Amino acid sequence: MAEEKDDVTFVSTLDDVGKKKAKEELNEMNVKDRALAVQSLRGWVLQQKWLRAPTDFGFLLRFLRARKFSQLAARQTLENYWKQKTRSPAWFRDVDPTDKTLIEIIKTGFYLIPRAKDKHGRRLIIDRKGVLDMKNVKKVWGIDNVFRAICLMCDNLNRDETVQVYGLSVVIDNTDLNIGHFRTFMGQEQGQQIMDYYQNSLPARVKGVHLYNEFALFDAVWSLVSPLLKQKTKDRMHLHGRNMTKLYDELGMECLPTEYLPDDYDGPSPGSCQQIIDDMLSDLQSPEFCKYIKDLSSDKYGVDIDLLKQNDAPVASFRKLNVD
Repeated sequence: MAEEKDDVTFVSTLDDVGKKKAKEELNEMNVKDRALAVQSLRGWVLQQKWLRAPTDFGFLLRFLRARKFSQLAARQTLENYWKQKTRSPAWFRDVDPTDKTLIEIIKTGFYLIPRAKDKHGRRLIIDRKGVLDMKNVKKVWGIDNVFRAICLMCDNLNRDETVQVYGLSVVIDNTDLNIGHFRTFMGQEQGQQIMDYYQNSLPARVKGVHLYNEFALFDAVWSLVSPLLKQKTKDRMHLHGRNMTKLYDELGMECLPTEYLPDDYDGPSPGSCQQIIDDMLSDLQSPEFCKYIKDLSSDKYGVDIDLLKQNDAPVASFRKLNVD
């Protein structure tokens, strides 16, 4: 795959606070060193005969930011990302944000991503699988299409420079969740696959996972899920029970849907769950994103697993010495 003329074009949308955070937390020292790091990662991608991946500046930068500009870690995450996409075509191949089934699934509001940020400056994911009708999941849509919708939303979210620099907060709302939901989503091969995707393939840093309204069989479910989680993920998990006050303290109120806020709250919010869903669909169906995801999910990109096995050898890592 040859380098394309637009590969080096990039204009950051970060404000001064975001740039300072990127420098202090991610080792993104200055514009020159950032460009050199992307150039190095691009050079590695172009040398790999087994890998076909976009080489534009913005795409590669999100992997470097996710791994604090460690070349080796960014390469590994990029490899994991494309292995997942190659091995799971039902989730990733030929994705169309205007597809009727995907729209129906997203309209349930099982996965809310408000445009507003929490008090730490992070974007928020609210996972509400309890709203899903499992008959529809199993007999109408198919579980692969639910995961396809999740991965579509994540691919859009990870383009946001705020997400790349500040990370993500996740709220898992267990309301109306039952053991059937967990058996379907976590008790099969797909459960292990989605956890691997979240933890090892996504170019994003999850800074906190907040569990709300854990149900009676949570301990039994936790015993099944816990082995799939990295220790870092476990360390960032917070159990809130039914105490919304604790959730407000951790995240602030300004990022939550109005349904999660006190009746007397009159501050800023992203609106109702329905408004957030409408905003999400508007973003996902924009011509620019539709063009982007059509290209990203095409057979233009992927991994040749056989060639990868032949080339499976340690690769030296380095980080350039930064001098301001």
